[in-house]
Amino acid sequence: MLKLTETTQKALEDAMVKRGPRKGLLLSSAPKSGTLANAAWQAAMLNVNPFKVSIVAQMFFTPEQKAVFSEVMDCWESLPEKVQAVLKYGLDKDRRALENLGAW
Repeated sequence: MLKLTETTQKALEDAMVKRGPRKGLLLSSAPKSGTLANAAWQAAMLNVNPFKVSIVAQMFFTPEQKAVFSEVMDCWESLPEKVQAVLKYGLDKDRRALENLGAW
């Protein structure tokens, strides 16, 4: 598994719920456009629930956002398949609901 830089770790933390019953899950919608948290959220959500990802947001990424996006994607791809499967199910409430209904 690849290690994330401090900047990317902070961006990924900012893309997650910080309190309440959903603490630790990805935010339901993308953080503010133009932030590193948005880039981290887009990368994580692309792997978890690609229906929520915005291609347009990715088109307008700054070089720093592209670097964060790439780093999160590379880290995700370095994870074992079983870990990826657990994260896909656990990081997004909408994906979990669809899987429980048998629609995913």
